[in-house]
Amino acid sequence: MKLEKILVLDDEDGVRAVMTDLLREMGYSPLAVGTIHQARGMLKQESYDLILSDVRLSDGNGLDFLQEVRQIQPQARLVVMTGFGSLDSAVEAIRLGVFDYLVKPVNVSRLKVTMERLEQFQQLQSENTYLRREVNERATADIEWGRSPAMGRVRELIERLGTTDATVMIEGESGTGKEVVARELHARSVRSTQPFIRVNCAAIPATLLESEFFGHEKGAFTGAVQRREGRFEVAHGGTLLLDEISEIPPDLQVKLLRVLQEREFERVGGNKTIAVDVRVLATTNRNLKAEVKAGRFREDLYYRLNVVPIEIPPLRERGDDVVRLAEHFLESFTRKHGKTRMTLNAAIKKSLLSYSWPGNVRELQNAMERAVILASPEKGLTLDDFAFPHLDAEVPAISVEGKNLAELEFEAIRSGLRQCRGNRTHTAAALGISLRTLRNKLVLYKKEGKEVE
Repeated sequence: MKLEKILVLDDEDGVRAVMTDLLREMGYSPLAVGTIHQARGMLKQESYDLILSDVRLSDGNGLDFLQEVRQIQPQARLVVMTGFGSLDSAVEAIRLGVFDYLVKPVNVSRLKVTMERLEQFQQLQSENTYLRREVNERATADIEWGRSPAMGRVRELIERLGTTDATVMIEGESGTGKEVVARELHARSVRSTQPFIRVNCAAIPATLLESEFFGHEKGAFTGAVQRREGRFEVAHGGTLLLDEISEIPPDLQVKLLRVLQEREFERVGGNKTIAVDVRVLATTNRNLKAEVKAGRFREDLYYRLNVVPIEIPPLRERGDDVVRLAEHFLESFTRKHGKTRMTLNAAIKKSLLSYSWPGNVRELQNAMERAVILASPEKGLTLDDFAFPHLDAEVPAISVEGKNLAELEFEAIRSGLRQCRGNRTHTAAALGISLRTLRNKLVLYKKEGKEVE
């Protein structure tokens, strides 16, 4: 990851000139000052990636100043330069967390090694920040693929596409395991040793998505107290997963199209063009063709993303995979919660296969963990430990004015859309539901052949 903001602090004009020239030859754009007072002023105006400072300065001690920097800009990397190398000063520099210690006159090759190590460290740190966030978001249990013909076709596509650099659109209902497929594609690619970065487009406010994608410069907007790299930059050399791509607003769709075509962008509030080498994968649980037809998603962006589509079947269409996955989760959660080994009896298997699993694999995973937690050590796993309805039980029909709940819901949504003149945002607000819930309902009604809009 390129170090962009570099400050050189040395009270000798010749040293400043030499260091500045060397860094420019390496492709950097450093700024140089001669006093601690000047450096303090620069730090108030800008955030820096790297500060190279002499130890003995005309208006103070460089190590004392770097200690100040630690409080003002903790993200900055520090490198010490000195013409009076000593063990004591080296130990003090290490204590302050200085990245490297250079003895003047600085050797060109030595400086180059330091800069390369710094960039590698910056890249790893950015990756770790995002990966820690990803680990916190992901479920604790691994997901098994299953053996159904439907998943066999998915596996075959993954094997074919894994070794390519193709952009892939992964489609499927919520909870089917789209992210798992994306991670598998990355793991099989030549980029497998490089970062895999995911951005959930539906979980981030539309006003912040551009900054999340491309990063921002200090002062670009209220709250931008320092420069920040975006997900495209962090994913350089690796894979970027755009989760729930349909949630991207139209103005950002234009900018995303440019990145996919030209592999370059500018940070929010910046004018420097940044080139990236990233493989892009995208997921959606909505019909993007319908979104294109409705004018909510750009047609050119759709075709750019949909180079190769992979459709993940819902769990209800995967036959005995339900039981296989349940057994996989059962084993995983008994270990996690320190329970004795349990098995699925015939009644549980029957109910697992009878239930439609609207939440797909994610719902099954949650149901299995709940059942393991509730299971009695004496009785083991029983049907009573599960929350899904027993479809073989006789349930009395409940209706209001001759209509069941699903019919009443359909009428409410249809009426709401008519009253709000087709405005989905206003309709969702009036009905007290999220815009995503409304969209999912409309997709369901379309599949069922019901006219709403």
